[in-house]
Amino acid sequence: MNEELTNLIIKELAKHHDRKDIIQKVCEGSNLNWTEAERLVEQVETQHRRKIAGRQSPLLIILSIGTLLLGLGLLAYNMQFLIHFFQKDTLEQIVGLRSGYYEVAGLLTGLSMTIGGLYGLWKTLASLLPD
Repeated sequence: MNEELTNLIIKELAKHHDRKDIIQKVCEGSNLNWTEAERLVEQVETQHRRKIAGRQSPLLIILSIGTLLLGLGLLAYNMQFLIHFFQKDTLEQIVGLRSGYYEVAGLLTGLSMTIGGLYGLWKTLASLLPD
């Protein structure tokens, strides 16, 4: 297997380029036909999975941390609504919930973003660790 071709495949897979475009580049850069190039791309992907994940991880970690921080910020900003909700008469608060639906939506969005950021960070860091 050509080392230059392998590095090209790893670089293209790390950039999330379309598989058909990668196979096309492999066909143009070598004397392989489409099926042979397709098998080569699959083989390189399985053999160099960690290297590909390592090249993808900095961007994914930044996005995960950004989502996590934004989610925590939304939670902190809208937490005062939740605290205020339980300090007064609960029935009155439930009836008046219609006026606070933006705060409830902000709380749920913040919670979802926090969970998503943690999950993305976990999956990205777990892909870098050995099996």
